[in-house]
Amino acid sequence: MSSFEDSLSRDTGYSVRIYNLARGLASLGNTVYVVIPGANVDVEKMDKFFVYKNRGFLPRKVLYFLARMLEIAKPTALFFYDLLFVIRIRNVIQSVDIVQIEQQASGGLLVPVIAKIWKKLVVVDCHDVFQSLRVGHTSKMRQILETFFERLVYKYANLILTVSEKEKEILTSCGIPEEKIKVVPNGVDVESFDRLSIDLKRVKGRYGLEGYRVVVFVGNMEYLPNREAVKLIATKIAPLVCKEVNNVKFLIVGRCTEKVDSPNLIFTGTVKDVAEPLAISDVAVAPLFRGSGTRLKVLEYLACGLPVVSTTKGVEGLNIEGNSCVIIEDDVSSFARCIVKILNNLDIAEKMRRNAKESVVGYDWKKISAQLHETYEEFLRKESRALKEI
Repeated sequence: MSSFEDSLSRDTGYSVRIYNLARGLASLGNTVYVVIPGANVDVEKMDKFFVYKNRGFLPRKVLYFLARMLEIAKPTALFFYDLLFVIRIRNVIQSVDIVQIEQQASGGLLVPVIAKIWKKLVVVDCHDVFQSLRVGHTSKMRQILETFFERLVYKYANLILTVSEKEKEILTSCGIPEEKIKVVPNGVDVESFDRLSIDLKRVKGRYGLEGYRVVVFVGNMEYLPNREAVKLIATKIAPLVCKEVNNVKFLIVGRCTEKVDSPNLIFTGTVKDVAEPLAISDVAVAPLFRGSGTRLKVLEYLACGLPVVSTTKGVEGLNIEGNSCVIIEDDVSSFARCIVKILNNLDIAEKMRRNAKESVVGYDWKKISAQLHETYEEFLRKESRALKEI
C-alpha cells in the first residue's frame, strides 16, 4: 500500500521504490495489488500488477485543511486514517497472504487493525526511519504524531523492511528485535539508463542547453533536505563553479514547489523520464546535509554513467563510499572545486564514468525483488510451521 494522490507515478523516491518492488514481485509469479488513496474509486492494470484507487469519508475541504495544518504535501494520504477508506479496502486485504505497508507513518490505523482484527501478516516497508525527527519538520504536531504512529506500527508489524544496515541499527537501538528486521535496499533499473538510446541534441534543445556544460541535481522539492540542497547550489556552489568554468548551467530536476531565483539554474519540474536530463549532464551532485533513508538519485546518477560529487549524507547507507566514481566532500567550497576539477579534466571524468555503471550492478531492482521474494517465501513457511505447532 502506498500514499499517492491519484495515480502510481514515479516522480519521487518512495514512488520509484513501490513501483519497482511491485513490478518485480509480480514478474516472479506473485499476484500484487497496490492500494492508493485518491479522489476517485477505480482499478487499473499497471504492468503486471493491479492498482486500486480508493477514497474515504473526509470531504476535500477537510483534507486540505488538515494537510495544511500538519504540513502534509498530499492531502489524500490522510485517507489512511479514515475509517471508511479502511473498510473499503478490506476485501483486497482479506484476499492476500501478506500486506506490505509503505511509509510506516501511514500505517498507524491500518497495521493494528490488519494484524489483530483481520489476522493478516503485515510487513512494514520503511523508506526511512523516524524521518520526522531526523529531517526536522517545522510542525511539532507532525513530529509528535508521526513518531507515535511509527512506534505503534513497529509494535504490531510481523516484519520490518529497512533500506540499509544503518536504518536497521536505528531500529534495534530503539529496542526492536533484530530478527524482526530485514534489509531490502533501494535499487535502480540499470537497463533504463542507457545514454546511447537518447537523442542528446533534442533533449539539450528542450532545456536551452546547447553549448553548455551541465551539472544536474535530482530531487522532489517537497522534501526539505532537497530544498536546502537547491538553495545551497544557487547561493554558493553554482557561483563558485561558474566563476571557474565557462558555459555551465545547473539543471534541477523534479517536482518543484518554489524556484530559487538564479541565472545559473534551470528547473525542469517533474519529468516523464529522468534518464533524459541525466544523459545530457556532465556531473551529478548530491549536496545533502540531512535526511533519512538512502538516496535513489545517487544510484540513478551512477546507472547513467555520471561522475558524482556528494556529501557524506548524500551517499549514507549505500555501499559505494571510496568508489572511484564518487567524490565525497562536506566542505561547500571544496565541493564546488571538485565539480570544477571534473569539468576541467576529461581523463578524470572518463575514468569516473567507466566505473559508475559497474558500481550499481548489485543494486539492480530485479535482484532486490528476487531477494524480497525469497524473504516472503521463507516468512510464509515460518508462519505455516508456527500454526501447525499450535
